[in-house]
Amino acid sequence: MRKRLLGCVVLVCALHSVGCRRASTVASTDAGAPMAAPLVLDAGRAAVEARARDAGARKHTATDRTAVVQALREGRSKAQKKDWVGALATFERGLVVVPEDATLLAETAWAAFQTKDLPKAEEAGKHALRATSAAPLRAQVLYTLGRVSDAKGDREAARKSYAASLALRDNAEVKRRLESAGGAPSAAEACAEADHTEAMCRCLLAHNELFLLGTKPVCRPLPVSLVLGTPRLTVLRWGAPEDDSGEAEYLLLARDGNVLRRVAELGRDYEPGALGVHNASKVVGGEMRKSGGRDVFVVRSDINNLDMNLAGLEECFDNRKQETVCALGEGTRPTRCVPVPVTAESGCGPGVEPEPGDLSAKELLKERSVDWKRTSLTLSWAVAPDGKLVVTKGAGDANAPTASAVGSFPLF
Repeated sequence: MRKRLLGCVVLVCALHSVGCRRASTVASTDAGAPMAAPLVLDAGRAAVEARARDAGARKHTATDRTAVVQALREGRSKAQKKDWVGALATFERGLVVVPEDATLLAETAWAAFQTKDLPKAEEAGKHALRATSAAPLRAQVLYTLGRVSDAKGDREAARKSYAASLALRDNAEVKRRLESAGGAPSAAEACAEADHTEAMCRCLLAHNELFLLGTKPVCRPLPVSLVLGTPRLTVLRWGAPEDDSGEAEYLLLARDGNVLRRVAELGRDYEPGALGVHNASKVVGGEMRKSGGRDVFVVRSDINNLDMNLAGLEECFDNRKQETVCALGEGTRPTRCVPVPVTAESGCGPGVEPEPGDLSAKELLKERSVDWKRTSLTLSWAVAPDGKLVVTKGAGDANAPTASAVGSFPLF
């Protein structure tokens, strides 16, 4: 289950250091004109491996679960003894059985880093981010990716990873590393502006921020754009096709004069082709509302993420209803939008029952259950007299992940 915690959207997007501040113009298309068909561009990666597709076509067995538990136990035991080569081999043995297990991928990334196999550490870490939306595990993986970037001499990428990790979990060591790397980065985005949707799509597909598994990513504005309350806002879906494995992102675009700008992320889909990982988002619609005597446009989206970790032994979820509040630009002031998760539920708990005689699996679940908890939180928002959007807590757990969305944000 991957990724999308509010308050970290910009940071997570910033993990991919790509250029293209302004998308190039495609002269054959008029500004603002709808695309005749979805744009398609080769992603430059091989098709999803048959093994991953096969994994999604069958259920994990008791043998799979036993293999994952054994790999974690043996690998961690070797890691404690600083036998990183042995630990890495053991974790990878588990991944042969369950290639999308986020915990195994996170352990593989760290062990590979310790053996100085930076390419393998980076690949496993990125793969782990695609496979989970659980904040503690994502924070761990982002820290690993920061260490990998540090070792490669890429301080900017390291700063972005450390900052994203800290946004999910407070940690003194991560803070120290972030300060050593130069502090939190600015929130610059690739393909931030374009002349029209087709040019935006060409930039997104060319730079490919997402780690797409499909071979033919597509990009197109969605019909829901017609019911957002204003023609100046457009919902764009780009990434893997809806009927294929891979990742796709829903972006909100705003037209300010002759410029089309990225103003918010509304959700993501992720279908890795493996059993138990299912991230799905839907942009429901939008409307104009009055708040604080001002007109705002609210785009509503549902975000539902599910992880079945440890070959199904552990279930984690992160479900949200998000309202993205926008103030349309006027004059030199650009359109601004603030995503607010008005309701959110998340947590982890037991999944499939281990076999009666599988004592190792039961012991591992007992260890994991110490960190199991389920949280829920509601938030509300209002436009203050000074034009800022004020987000406040409602009912629920003050320590829920979405509590980071509380605060005052520039809007008008």
